[in-house]
Amino acid sequence: MEGWGEILAAIQAFGASTWLSVADWALGLDGATMARIYWTGLSWATIYAAIAIFISSTDDAFLDLYFWVLQGQRVLTRPFRFVPSTKTIMEAPEKRLAIMVPAWQESDVIARMLMNTLTSLEYSNYDIFVGCYPNDPDTIEEVDRIARQHKQVVRAMVGHPGPTSKADCLNWMIQNIFAHEKKAGVHYDAFAMQDSEDVIHPLSFKVVNAYLDRSDMVQLPVLSMPRKWNELIPCHYMDEFAEWHGKDLIARSAMTRLVPSAGVATSFSRWCIELLCQERDNQPFNTDSLTEDYDVGHRLFQAGLKSEFVRFWAKVPVGEIKRRHGSGMRTIYRRELVGTREYFPDNLSVSVKQKSRWMLGISYLGWKQLGWIGPFSHRYFLYRDRKAIWTAPTGMLAYAIVFQWALYWIVTKLVPSVGTLPPLIDPNSWVWTLVMINFLFLINRVVHRVIFTASAHGLKHAILSPIRMVVGNYVGFLASMRAARRFAVHMVTGERITWDKTMHAYPSMAEISGQGNTLGDALKFYGIINDATLVAAEAEASAAGIGLATVLVKAGHATEEEIATAWSEVSRYPVEAFDPLQVAEDVRDSIDLALARKFGVFPLASSRAGLKLALAEPLDEAAEAALRTALKPDLSFVVAPASDVTFGLRFAWDRTALEPDLRAARILKRLALADDEQIAAIWMGIRRVSAAGEAPFDFIRIARESGIVSDADWKILVDSQPELASGAIAP
Repeated sequence: MEGWGEILAAIQAFGASTWLSVADWALGLDGATMARIYWTGLSWATIYAAIAIFISSTDDAFLDLYFWVLQGQRVLTRPFRFVPSTKTIMEAPEKRLAIMVPAWQESDVIARMLMNTLTSLEYSNYDIFVGCYPNDPDTIEEVDRIARQHKQVVRAMVGHPGPTSKADCLNWMIQNIFAHEKKAGVHYDAFAMQDSEDVIHPLSFKVVNAYLDRSDMVQLPVLSMPRKWNELIPCHYMDEFAEWHGKDLIARSAMTRLVPSAGVATSFSRWCIELLCQERDNQPFNTDSLTEDYDVGHRLFQAGLKSEFVRFWAKVPVGEIKRRHGSGMRTIYRRELVGTREYFPDNLSVSVKQKSRWMLGISYLGWKQLGWIGPFSHRYFLYRDRKAIWTAPTGMLAYAIVFQWALYWIVTKLVPSVGTLPPLIDPNSWVWTLVMINFLFLINRVVHRVIFTASAHGLKHAILSPIRMVVGNYVGFLASMRAARRFAVHMVTGERITWDKTMHAYPSMAEISGQGNTLGDALKFYGIINDATLVAAEAEASAAGIGLATVLVKAGHATEEEIATAWSEVSRYPVEAFDPLQVAEDVRDSIDLALARKFGVFPLASSRAGLKLALAEPLDEAAEAALRTALKPDLSFVVAPASDVTFGLRFAWDRTALEPDLRAARILKRLALADDEQIAAIWMGIRRVSAAGEAPFDFIRIARESGIVSDADWKILVDSQPELASGAIAP
């Protein structure tokens, strides 16, 4: 040990003396010398950046050239290729399709997505399976609400709490689908993957149905929903996906005959899913990957199955005009690209999180799990998939070099006395030539980005696409740093890389359908009523001087929960049913009863953030402004079933009239004849009929009618509480 101590002491002494020498040397340098040393380092960084960018840009230019040559070949061979018409795909017999929608904490968007899909699809032979987790009751409630109205929606439960990965959710959904087949006596011919934020083109599954006759996996284009032209973060997704799914994926599928799934707008033949199940012990999707869609495309190719990327332009009728010659009307058509659109993240942190997940799954885990497989063309695209690991940081280095060179140039022009440094790059060197070539490559990249953005989203969005390229590079750099950090921690500690949840948005009813933003429009959108019912109900409401919701509920055309859902769609307030008797007294008393009744609101919660109020229907702007003025604190609103609000306004502040019912509830609980959940269900039933009756509401009778209290339990109650025999309970 003594020998080791001497060695360590010598090493420490050497290290200390070395660092002291370096420090003395650095302190002894003048400013000019330090600047030259820094400038030399920057010059070497410039050489590296020039070479790296040249290599990457050459790769990009090659793919551009390949794409345009391919497009030229397709134009020349168009008369000899069979491309089905819109009429052909519409008339093809429909395969039975199982649509899989994984959903973890998607209560904000899942109902709107399901309803838009159900009401807009030009396809009938399908069921939608929504993958839910047992510890996500809000999403389950939304899915069940739609499933009660539409039998084509089926909740598929994951067997353990979430969150896990999308692959794990999909695996559970596949098993749920197989179980549903046995239970319902059906057989699915194909499986489709979509997400809870997807706006699916009405003809998507008509196209899939036709092309699955010749391919085992079909991938349709994925594009961003339109955004405001000046929103840089969300619009850069518009640019990137327009080019990826308008050029890169076309070239890739032609060169390699392999199409990596995008995770949405992807459909599989039944044989394909069964093969994947056999390969991985009924776990078709790789739970060790964050990009199971990318992984499955390579596995299908290795298994010898055919995948295809389909850009189908449908001829869609949009209206009728009078014929120029002759009588009658003629139909106007337009060409639409059939695919899926969605809202991508609109802020920097969420965008970085999403892109780092893609980079982790494709670049890092893809490299680790797939390696470098297949022929040269496959390995070339594997390289393209993974090169962001080094091109993203290199791009930021290039921006930093340009910024520093520009700053130096400005300083020397404004203050000549500071002197000059040698050129960062010798104008006669090969490095300068490389920089000039890279500049031409940059122009090529900008031109292509403008072309494909304009093609997919219009010239208005193409104008700022060069600026958004810089924004996209910055987001990519931050994502690469985050992905590298997470992968390094995974490799050092062995910790499993967990799924990064990003919140989703979905367009409103008015944005999707172009309809108005009224209660009637929302009820029609959700398929609760039709046009004839709405017209008749509006007429009755106008004649009677009462609200449309009251007429519809009274006639049995809609439930209170459905009305609340429709109002939520109109107002964009969340839906929240509640028990007024369970609201704390201090919260209840945070608003005066007279004021609550005047505006038709009921207080649910109070916090530092403000007061949360439930209302049966949204207030107009003037009423909301008056309420905010009266209450002072910040207000937030939820839409609740009307009877929850009215019951609270009638009885929450003074419960004297409810005392017999409250005592009956206590007796049922004390005798263990009903638990808290059953008692809550009885109270909800009372609230739903309270508008037509006065308290007391005969709590025990309602409990008996609902089956909570059996005949045997009734005898026990009568023996212990004789007054129950008369149907009333004295206080």
